[in-house]
Amino acid sequence: MSAPSLFRHYQIVQDAEGNNVELIRSTEQVAVLAFDNEAMEFVHCHVLLDPLKNRESFTQACNALQQSGHPLLAALVDQGEDDGNPFYITSNVDGETLRGYLQRQTEIPLWLAAMLATRSLDAAVALSERGDFVPDQPLDSFRVVQVGTSALQVMVADYRLLENPARAKARLIKSNFERQAKFLRTFLREQGAGAGPTLPDAPLSCVDFAELLGSTLSSGGPGLSSSMIDLRNALQKMVPDHLAGEIPTSQKPRALIAPLLATYQEVARGVVNLVRIQSQRLDMANPYSMRGTLTRTGRPVLVEQVPPLRLAGKLVLETNKQVQKLAKKREFSAFVPVPLLNEGEALTCMAEDVVDGIPLAEILRERGSLNVAESYVVLAGLDAALSQMEKASLRTWKLRLEDIFLLTGFGRDDPRTTRLLSTKINEWPSFTVMLRAHPTLGSMSCRGLNPASVLPPSVARKPSWQAGWMAALGKFLLGIEDIGKETARDRESVARLFEDEIVKAREGQSGSRSDLLARFARVIHHYDLVAPTPITAEEPKSKPLPISRTTTTAKRVEKAEPPPAEPSVQPAPVTKPLAPMKAAPVALPSLPGAGAVLTAGAIPDLDGDDSVGFAELLFRGPGVAGTPVGGAWGKGASEDFASGEVGGWGGAEPVDSSPWWLKASVFIGGSMVAGALLAQLSGHAIWQKHALPRVPAAASQAKGGKAS
Repeated sequence: MSAPSLFRHYQIVQDAEGNNVELIRSTEQVAVLAFDNEAMEFVHCHVLLDPLKNRESFTQACNALQQSGHPLLAALVDQGEDDGNPFYITSNVDGETLRGYLQRQTEIPLWLAAMLATRSLDAAVALSERGDFVPDQPLDSFRVVQVGTSALQVMVADYRLLENPARAKARLIKSNFERQAKFLRTFLREQGAGAGPTLPDAPLSCVDFAELLGSTLSSGGPGLSSSMIDLRNALQKMVPDHLAGEIPTSQKPRALIAPLLATYQEVARGVVNLVRIQSQRLDMANPYSMRGTLTRTGRPVLVEQVPPLRLAGKLVLETNKQVQKLAKKREFSAFVPVPLLNEGEALTCMAEDVVDGIPLAEILRERGSLNVAESYVVLAGLDAALSQMEKASLRTWKLRLEDIFLLTGFGRDDPRTTRLLSTKINEWPSFTVMLRAHPTLGSMSCRGLNPASVLPPSVARKPSWQAGWMAALGKFLLGIEDIGKETARDRESVARLFEDEIVKAREGQSGSRSDLLARFARVIHHYDLVAPTPITAEEPKSKPLPISRTTTTAKRVEKAEPPPAEPSVQPAPVTKPLAPMKAAPVALPSLPGAGAVLTAGAIPDLDGDDSVGFAELLFRGPGVAGTPVGGAWGKGASEDFASGEVGGWGGAEPVDSSPWWLKASVFIGGSMVAGALLAQLSGHAIWQKHALPRVPAAASQAKGGKAS
């Protein structure tokens, strides 16, 4: 077998027979699958067969896509010319094309067809908002990826970067799109006539559906986003709100990288002496891992194959080995451990620990978006884990939302974890952040949600976790579709803060994370801690403590029965920036008026300054100012939360009201007992001294006679 070809730092992927893996071959271009040895992920290398007629137009189109990305669009990583042939490189979309998927099927259910249409329109809208890049054959450029048991996603994997004026004029006419949209909508409604508001499981011809969907997508473009959104909303109403069961196996889209890897049976045989595979039932969000248990220690793990050299370089295995060594050190506790690396002759496998924490992606799927206070708490906790990654000098260039875990101390199947998903994060008793810092097949195949997708490749593909990346993550936490559209002033201020930082990152002027968190803290202080709720006295255990919940407006929620007010500490204006965080749990007290304790027991030095800044307030617990909260969880926090009560962080110490005479009696009695014990041990106790026995007179006289 010949050695893999290398173009710059992109290694061309080969199949088992040593042939390059081609994705597209047409009269315009040839695209092959490659592996980026720097970012450690698969990419698509597109080489145009004809020389450029307008090089400036091609460069402007590439720059426009690079500067403004979207999760539904494959990132345009690189572009240029090599020996007169123009090329551009896009990130991988791990699914099959829409045309290939529909040609493989004869019939699909009506609800599945409506889901494919809505997901395709979502991707087309995201692309049209960035310019006229919709390909002439969208069914060959849009790929289908399964992200759940009954959920699909359509992403754009290729773009039209060379303009054809004759086609552009006919494509961007609004009447053309409206006519095609009417055909598609009427076709779906006629197929599901008499079935109610949602489409049934009745079969639909894939040939007719593919023709109508392709014509609708190809007629869209800039200026038609509102019409495409209207069509998308109309079709979305036809899809059932809750889908029971799973997508049938024959109708599941195939992963792009899977045919190049070993089968699940081969992986199971490769680790048969080390791991006991529990089940081969796969998580469709990450179809490359199998769950098992280490035979020696009984630790639950996820097992997957490490890509061979014909697919990827040596850097993947070296990074896994580095993380395996770092996980054994206490100062790097924020990394998901890799307890097993089995290098065989034909197959190399790895196993990572199953984390009981809640992935950040799952929280967003459950909640949709987070409020301002929750977003700040997550970003502040993540800052400590990122500091460990920088200290370890790992070559990790990408962190997905699926790679960020919030550890709460409860098991993944614990009912309390389910309760946490419906509770605001700033009201959780405590959590720590753990990162999957090693490369996995899910990450290398570009599955999942990468926050850096909204950043240009020059920033997103460098191992620097600065404020630009954190702002991009915060944008996803607040809701990428709602940014800039909310009327709440605090949300608008934070959105503007993130957008400004992203603009700086695009210009190569991204600041530090601590500076971003300090400015974020000022926003929260301005809108949330202007009029803090006074701390209340301890109430009976039968009645939980009232909780002042953070709202998205500048006003607080009024309570029906406010508790009696007690003296509280009034926060002063911000005078100091937020101090850098250490690797410590994020403890969240639930008493009213208390800020989030970011590092337990770590209080910055005020240097004689009587003013209390918001950063210092966050590092202090409830009660008297300057008193740290002891422990990561606090007294009784886990028990109270298990019983459904969020409060219960302990009250004031009881006052001793015993009478003086009782204290004196106890003191004297205790002294006497202690003295008797010491006399017994020394042998001078009175009861230890015995009287001398009396000697009879006859015996004494006998002794005297013998003496004489």
